Amino acid sequence: MGVSLNLIKRDLIFIDNKEAAGLKISFSGILGGLICIGIGCFFLAGSWGIYLEHNRIQEYSGRTGGHITKKHFRVAADGSGAYYLDYWFVTSRGDKINATSGISRQQWDTLKVDDTIEVRYDLSNPGRNIPLYGGNPSLISAFFMLVLGTVLAVFGALRFPASFKKKHK
Repeated sequence: MGVSLNLIKRDLIFIDNKEAAGLKISFSGILGGLICIGIGCFFLAGSWGIYLEHNRIQEYSGRTGGHITKKHFRVAADGSGAYYLDYWFVTSRGDKINATSGISRQQWDTLKVDDTIEVRYDLSNPGRNIPLYGGNPSLISAFFMLVLGTVLAVFGALRFPASFKKKHK
């Protein structure tokens, strides 16, 4: 049994080497294809995230005016930072809700304490809310990322067949 398995294994290696001898493999093409597929998948995941966030916000049927109470900035260990906004709003049932939300730097620079902003919230759970200064997440950016991610993923996938060429004698 062990002898016949070794013979079969030796014959398969011989066949693989014989077929591979007729191919020229471009490892840089394969690596480039993998990188393009990875970046494309990253863009596709980002597009899906933007789409889900847009739909989540659209489901928040409560709208009201909110009042900014504090702006703060937190520095991460790598030197980057995150910008936060503390605000309060009153629900349609009369409950006062205090909340904190992360915002972009541009919004953080523009907004001031005591400014009024629009807040959308979930009527069944007002703790789930979002300030809408500057508008909703755009589906245009989701579409752009979808197209870019698809193009990169397809380009990366097409790099694989191009990376295997027959040797010219």
